[in-house]
Amino acid sequence: MLEVRGLFKSFGQSEILRGIDLTVEKGDVIAIIGPSGSGKTTLLRCMNYLERADAGQMVFDDVTYDMKLVTKKEILDIRRRTGFVFQNYNLFANKTALKNITEGLTTARKIPAEEARETGLRMLEKVGLAGYEDYYPASLSGGQQQRVAIARAIAPDPEVIYFDEPTSALDPELTKEVLEVMRALAAEGSTMVVVTHEMAFAKNVANKVIFMEGGRIVEAADAETFFAAPAQDRSREFLHGLDY
Repeated sequence: MLEVRGLFKSFGQSEILRGIDLTVEKGDVIAIIGPSGSGKTTLLRCMNYLERADAGQMVFDDVTYDMKLVTKKEILDIRRRTGFVFQNYNLFANKTALKNITEGLTTARKIPAEEARETGLRMLEKVGLAGYEDYYPASLSGGQQQRVAIARAIAPDPEVIYFDEPTSALDPELTKEVLEVMRALAAEGSTMVVVTHEMAFAKNVANKVIFMEGGRIVEAADAETFFAAPAQDRSREFLHGLDY
């Protein structure tokens, strides 16, 4: 479905990604884990072209893109097929929950307003926020804001949804409600690539785990194997003492 080959990215003199190869199959839930500063978020941002890679190829349903030379039109085409959930929600503060969802549908995708409204209401119900359509972000908890952000990401029915540490700004109770929505999406067969520190989610929901450090993939395995018997010493050291 989607493949990344030889992805490199630097900021100034700092090499952040050092030759990343990654394959995403339809229905995969891939958890990308690792210590802070390992390049996880940069990988996700390069995959959705929020950052431009220095080198690399992406193959998306047999179409190959040069990740450094990709055109604006190609980026738009790719983004129409993906959703992105940010760490800090990225909602429009001056728009209601419903308008945050429908804005992209009507503006970027030219969906009629009434159809977009119906989709938005359905998405709010899907994430457990039926009746919250007229609330502004300031009136919502962090967990509710993140669920609105998820509703916005899934409203266009994307082929792949990227999640960049979606619970890192939340306390444990609010983290739980967001993870429940993500579990439900996974159970429905959504294809998801999730940068996360939530080891229980990675173990119990993801089918694949990628462990990164120093801009490289140290280990990639199915989730059951990774948590039961990681192949690399560094993976075992990272998991030691963690609660999952």
